[in-house]
Amino acid sequence: MMTLKQSVARLCLCLPIVAGALTIEAGPAMAEGQVHLFHRSAAESARAPRMAMWNHCAEKLDIELIENFSPPKQYEVQLPVQLSSSTPPDIYAYWAGGRSQFQAETGKILALNDLWEEIKDNYPEGVQATSTEPDGNVYTIPTTFQPNVFWYNKRVFAEHGLEAPQSWEGLLDVAAKLKEAGVTPFILGSKSGWEPLLWFDYFVLRTAGSDFRNGLMSGTESYLDPRVVEAMELWKGLLEAGYFNDRTSSLGWQEMATKFISGDGAMELMGTWTVGTFITGGLEPGADFDVFDFPMIKDGIDPAVEGAVEGWAASGAGENTDNAIAMLKCVSETEPQALFAAQAQRMAANKDVPIEIYEPASFQPTIKKFQDMLGAPFHQNLELATHPGVTEVAKRELPRFLAYPDQYMKVLEMLEDRRNDVFGDS
Repeated sequence: MMTLKQSVARLCLCLPIVAGALTIEAGPAMAEGQVHLFHRSAAESARAPRMAMWNHCAEKLDIELIENFSPPKQYEVQLPVQLSSSTPPDIYAYWAGGRSQFQAETGKILALNDLWEEIKDNYPEGVQATSTEPDGNVYTIPTTFQPNVFWYNKRVFAEHGLEAPQSWEGLLDVAAKLKEAGVTPFILGSKSGWEPLLWFDYFVLRTAGSDFRNGLMSGTESYLDPRVVEAMELWKGLLEAGYFNDRTSSLGWQEMATKFISGDGAMELMGTWTVGTFITGGLEPGADFDVFDFPMIKDGIDPAVEGAVEGWAASGAGENTDNAIAMLKCVSETEPQALFAAQAQRMAANKDVPIEIYEPASFQPTIKKFQDMLGAPFHQNLELATHPGVTEVAKRELPRFLAYPDQYMKVLEMLEDRRNDVFGDS
């Protein structure tokens, strides 16, 4: 029987310089039967579902799981410290995209290509594509899929005789009618910096397409490209039309959800994590709220979905790399991911997790919509998809753009300067 050892990591404010080549070989000889796991957790309600998944695999494989965790904000600081220590974690929570590419440059992440070939059919095509990096490697094993979609308050829509729009023109028409009726069409906050990035992502995907957006995130395309300028001008038009709430800097996603529940606004662009707040606020899925895709804008642009795929990486430098790979293979399977999804009520990345585990039952049709989205290209959101240095600028400048939309070119110039700094003049 597996014995769980648990400790809470202490925050270290001094970051070491981390360097080295990409780790692709197993690390030193391991202490038989152990795996050291490091992850982020703000509360027991977040930790318990993850550990249900990992404990299942530890028992199945007869591996002693040694757990270590930090609160989310501290995790970002603590992870490089842990990875540079003499006893780095064997497995750690991480994301596909720019974070993994950046981590690969430090040599503190293991390419899992051979394992991926064994398990990739556990995932839908959208998740498979998101997990494969521009350098051709796979560094993270996905466990959670969270698309960003338009949520709309059906009570507000019904009051004004409106239906969910199916086109860009339809969305503009709905927004105009809501504004005329004195209702804020779009709720948006920028308190944490990342909330406006979802809008930027979708405008770029809808005006330039998936291939260009991939290049933008990997540094081979320019933020001054006419297609990005067009995207910002479309967004500027919505802001200047008065379709968004004022004082966006005072709202985070929780405050956005509160305004949505009260009917102070009709729509918001947000991830699946917001649904729990809607339900506890008294809204019934399907009856009081529902979702629709960000509409297509230009002909010839293929549909695509933006969001987040969360997963787990191996350092390849710990004492137990072989066991780590075995554990990562296990958590890709249906049963452990179903344990996680049932407890967390967050969408599992594994395609065979049954829809019936999601509650309430009235939310299951919405889950089916999310699953159907994975037939289209899926993109990790900007915060996770590109270099952290670019993300830093985006989280600072796009919130400022909401207050000063006429300065959109200055925002793009600053993003382009940072792109050149971190990727070189491509």
